[in-house]
Amino acid sequence: MRRDSRRITDTTMTSSDKNGEKTYGRKAMKSARIGAAQVALAAISWSFAGVLGKALPWDPITVNGVRSLVAAVLLCLVRGSWRVRLSRGNVLGALGVSLTGFLFMLANRLTTSANAIVLQYAMPVFVILFSWLFYGQKPGRRSVIVAGVILFGVALCSWEGLSGGSMTGDALALMSAVTFALVYFCARMPDTDPRDYSYLGLLFCAPFALTGLLPGHATLVPAHWLIAAAMGLCLAGGYFFLSLSMKNVPPVTAALLSNLEPVLNPVWVFLILGERPGPLTIAGAGIVLVTATVYALT
Repeated sequence: MRRDSRRITDTTMTSSDKNGEKTYGRKAMKSARIGAAQVALAAISWSFAGVLGKALPWDPITVNGVRSLVAAVLLCLVRGSWRVRLSRGNVLGALGVSLTGFLFMLANRLTTSANAIVLQYAMPVFVILFSWLFYGQKPGRRSVIVAGVILFGVALCSWEGLSGGSMTGDALALMSAVTFALVYFCARMPDTDPRDYSYLGLLFCAPFALTGLLPGHATLVPAHWLIAAAMGLCLAGGYFFLSLSMKNVPPVTAALLSNLEPVLNPVWVFLILGERPGPLTIAGAGIVLVTATVYALT
């Protein structure tokens, strides 16, 4: 009888453990899908910057300063505090946020927009490299293949505008890919909160809004200031959703899914301004959208 009782108890415990593993597996899968959706929302929010920027005849540094100031205020209200912990990870992540915006704006001025966006979105390659070098996380074949396919799709999207840029502008755009990778990489560092360093990084850029007071850097047209505020809202929304996603998805996954942003830019320009994309842009957008969706759901 004792042996039978033990067998029943062991069987019951094993069954319970299996059910617990299944429940945990379902929760993990649900969290991963929620995280993927949050990254997609971040990319969608950021992607409106292109079409808004086309309607704003300001100096790019001023644009970055004003939109960062608006975004910092909005994230501060969401966080409920002006303060931030100055941990190593938060400071490094904040530098990633601020330098990315600054370098991209400079690159966009010195090279073609297509070169700037394609080189910046080489970012997943650097996230994979950083994770391998500093965390010892050797990239899986699936992630490497997906990264290659997505980068190919982004390049196709901008193919018609590629080349013709300056070496300096292209170098700055590639540097922005490295700093953008820090935004994702730092999320898993100890004593680090993506909400804190997103806010802090935007705060670093906010003083550049003062350049709007200089002659020739901004206009006094109310509609232009509303557009700049809308860009700040999009920037804040992107970092808000991205910071939420970091709890549910690894940095590499988030970095790959963020490549939805550059393919959505021409979509909004077409729908709002009527600029028809070429066949290569449509093909590249399709490749990125399909690849990112399959990657997120499997």
